[in-house]
Amino acid sequence: MPSPDLSNVETLDASQVGELLAQPVDEGSLFQRLHGIFIAEGTELAGELRGLLPDGDRSEIHDLFHKLKGSSAAMGAKRVHELAAFAVSVCREDGDLGQLLDLPDRIEAEYGRYDSEARRYL
Repeated sequence: MPSPDLSNVETLDASQVGELLAQPVDEGSLFQRLHGIFIAEGTELAGELRGLLPDGDRSEIHDLFHKLKGSSAAMGAKRVHELAAFAVSVCREDGDLGQLLDLPDRIEAEYGRYDSEARRYL
């Protein structure tokens, strides 16, 4: 199973971000509240994955990628979501975890792209 080609995938789903912006929370929106948490979480999870992937437990690796998949879908981070969905599939299908070794770096880079695009909504 080849790693996903993201060349035709948008970084940010504007409609999903719009839905989060439309939900008021305190003095701002749900998007404003969750954005910083999401970005910080991405860096943490990428670091954890770097440590786990070389010889980690498949179940634990799956759980981290599944968490990334859910949070990225909720935040409209389409490219992060694609990478996480690929990794979840590899884990569930007992694929070669070696296919995932480059994903922490790719995911971290995609979080950076997402953050850059998302800042226009803040």
